[in-house]
Amino acid sequence: MDDLLADFLAETREMLEALGGELVSWEDDPSDRARLDAIFRFFHTVKGNCGFFEFPRLEALSHAAEDALADVRADRRRADSALISAVLAIIDRIGDIADAIEAGTDLPDDDDRTLIAALEPQTDASEDLFQPQLATGDDEQQKSAPALRSIRLPVELLDRVMSGVSDMVLARNELSRRLRESSVEAAVEESFDRLSSIIAEVRDAMTRTRMQRIEGLFSALPRLVRDLSAELGKQTMVDIDGSEVELDREMIEIIRNPLTHIIRNAIDHGIEPPAERIAAGKREIGLLSISARQSGNQILIDVVDDGRGIDDARLVEKAIASGIIDATEAKRLSPRERTALIFEPGVSTAPSVTAISGRGVGMDVVRANIERIGGAISVESTPGDGTSVTLRVPLTLTIIPALTVSIGDQRFAIPRTSIEEIVHVVEGSIEVSRLGGAMLAKVRERRLPCLVLADLLGLESDVSDEDRNLVVLRLTGGELFALAVDRLHGHEELVVKPVAPAIIATGLYAGTTLTDDGNPILLLEVTGLARAGGLQLDALERSTRQSEELGTAKAARMTSVLLFTGLDGIRKAMPMAAVERLDEVGLSAVESDGERKLVVIGDRILPLAGSECGPLPEEALRLLRLNDGRSEIGYAIGEAMEIRQVAAELLPADGAADTEGFLLIDGEPTAVLAPYKLFARHAIEPANQAPPVCHLPCSDPWIQNFVRPMVEAAGYRIAEADEPDVDLAIMSEAGTEQPNSARQVIRLRSNPEEDPDGPDSIYRYDHAGLLSALRRTSGRKAL
Repeated sequence: MDDLLADFLAETREMLEALGGELVSWEDDPSDRARLDAIFRFFHTVKGNCGFFEFPRLEALSHAAEDALADVRADRRRADSALISAVLAIIDRIGDIADAIEAGTDLPDDDDRTLIAALEPQTDASEDLFQPQLATGDDEQQKSAPALRSIRLPVELLDRVMSGVSDMVLARNELSRRLRESSVEAAVEESFDRLSSIIAEVRDAMTRTRMQRIEGLFSALPRLVRDLSAELGKQTMVDIDGSEVELDREMIEIIRNPLTHIIRNAIDHGIEPPAERIAAGKREIGLLSISARQSGNQILIDVVDDGRGIDDARLVEKAIASGIIDATEAKRLSPRERTALIFEPGVSTAPSVTAISGRGVGMDVVRANIERIGGAISVESTPGDGTSVTLRVPLTLTIIPALTVSIGDQRFAIPRTSIEEIVHVVEGSIEVSRLGGAMLAKVRERRLPCLVLADLLGLESDVSDEDRNLVVLRLTGGELFALAVDRLHGHEELVVKPVAPAIIATGLYAGTTLTDDGNPILLLEVTGLARAGGLQLDALERSTRQSEELGTAKAARMTSVLLFTGLDGIRKAMPMAAVERLDEVGLSAVESDGERKLVVIGDRILPLAGSECGPLPEEALRLLRLNDGRSEIGYAIGEAMEIRQVAAELLPADGAADTEGFLLIDGEPTAVLAPYKLFARHAIEPANQAPPVCHLPCSDPWIQNFVRPMVEAAGYRIAEADEPDVDLAIMSEAGTEQPNSARQVIRLRSNPEEDPDGPDSIYRYDHAGLLSALRRTSGRKAL
């Protein structure tokens, strides 16, 4: 019986969450018969279940709402705002009673008769009938649609299974390492490969069980907007897009409160009252757009209103009054920085704090909550036109890309989304100094505050400041600081697990994870590290930028590169200065010349580089044509991605073939190829001499139309009229006049049986003989 009751309460709660948005949408379009039927079926289901569990109050409420909706379905009553409000009130009461039943507390002692009475028609006008505009075939379509099989499982059970799968993956990785270190039979390797494939499929399936459509979060928003608008005397239309986007269920619960706070702010202080909107030349009804989309491994949620926008001048006044900035700093703030003051504690543009919200009041808490899960929040606003708030949150909290570092023999992980770049102090281009107890790092003419991870965590380290590696980290507002670590180990996809509350309370850690060898490591919380180091990040970023504007620091030099994947599947970059074009050829165009590979493109044969990185594709081969102004080579690639502007300064490559250095692009280390190394290894140096010159008679159309292309293909330049000093002259008959300066003459005779009058007399249709003569003359020119 307890299990049945738990299922009933869970099902009721799910239907309640989805129903609020359906009712508001139905109110906008009362002719939508499908939504009316869905709402009616909810009350019908609750009424039937209540009779089984003997919940008379729930049964009476659902029965009354069902009767009222039945009248609407039978066209005996019109759906008006009063009916919608009464049905919403009953839904709220059903939710309160369900919560009390689940918690085992006393039921609400409110009188349900008032709610039931509100369902009755208020005027005779409600008896007017309206004709439905939609057909009633939805029920039949739903009956014919295949049912989705599903079961209910405790969340704790799913967490345990996911934890077990993660441990199984780590054990698989450890076994793989041991097999590589020892010689085993081929049959064992085949069995292990099959086991690895099965584990990967199970892991993917279990990861998907944590994913939920964001529709469950969005479904309650229309009701929230409707209630707030009614309470404030405003009219707001809500537009929701992207409900099909999937997000980790824990992420949905974490962002629920921040998103609700942002929407309440938008309705309370963003959307203007109808009279004010009309006076401003706007529509009487405000528009609030909420959308979600996936970008890489992040989910972007945009909340956009067409209200009055943020008064950044008032924000600056509040910030000065609160002592956050002074008047001198305020004058140098950019528009983005002025708007970003809304995230400072205690800064608000509202004349008074309302019971609903206040722009700026609590926005610092919203940002802190989003940053805690590795996300980011940004605000853009135009006074008079509206405000746009964008939330960027990771797709999941369970598996994240991270960089592993170490202090002594203790390893830690840093989320890759927070990493701007990695630099080495030993390069000599990085200047590290201590000033008044604070450590500063000068990275490309920019001084950044530098924190030593060993000092923050109280760990012993035998590495000096000059030998450490620096990880430049970026926080939500764009602020940068450097973190000094002893050693870098590489990028990994890590399975994140919950950590003890006492560890989370330190503010330095976001979770725990395991490496492939099974050793536990802690995931660092970047914002917490900055706070623990005493950095006033917002003020620091402003002062750093202002000092750069006043100083003579040079802007970082940028270069254009083409991102692509090589035949080995690894992402690489090629400087655009060397790329002439992209081509695609068939595999038949690739030839082998000993250890060297060549590719035929049109009428040219080019050396082919990049083919040693991996096997050639089964069909067409994509390649970059590289040109250094003297020679040309082809470079085999897997897929071209995009052209990007990146910093010209690289992390040098330690003797890597064809690689100039490394950059961190989109959080991934990317090898930048060195064109000069490629041309040094593969290019064929062109001859220093000018091409041989051939004279052809202009009056012979046959030679001009048929012989000339053959001569040009052999590498000759056709002489201009009356040009002296030619290497070869081709004449059609023995008596034809020839240039006096021609070093070699080839005469083309018409009769194949005629005896040649010299070694250079060739039958005009002897293709092979003419080509051989052209090569001999060209060879003498080269000598």
